Amino acid sequence: MIFGCWNIRGLMNPAKQAEVRQFVRLNKICCVGILETKVSAANFNNLSFGLIPGWKWMSNYEYASRGRIWVGWNPSLVGFNAILCSDQLIHGELKFLYSGIILSLSVAYGEHTYVARRPLWNHLINLSLVLKEKPWMN
Repeated sequence: MIFGCWNIRGLMNPAKQAEVRQFVRLNKICCVGILETKVSAANFNNLSFGLIPGWKWMSNYEYASRGRIWVGWNPSLVGFNAILCSDQLIHGELKFLYSGIILSLSVAYGEHTYVARRPLWNHLINLSLVLKEKPWMN
């Protein structure tokens, strides 16, 4: 499996951290999106560094104080280059190092009201127009 994504709801819990590690290992995942971590920006570096040793991580704390989206990847297998980051979306290119294949990846966590989700839908619609001929996971 290439990519996994789920709403973890509380990554400060050591049991949730173990669940992420086990899921990644058992499914041979090289990139993961984690939503609603409930981890403060101050704890992001320490927690992400130890979550899956050797992996790289990015989040959207710069755009959302609660940083509800994390993207992690195994840098020995893939590279991830973020192109767009907002309070509801991290989008970028995932490059497989051994094959050179590149695909687009979007990890979204929508706001709770349709009005607040409008910017997310606008981003996704615009991306769909640009990426219509390219492989895209979201």
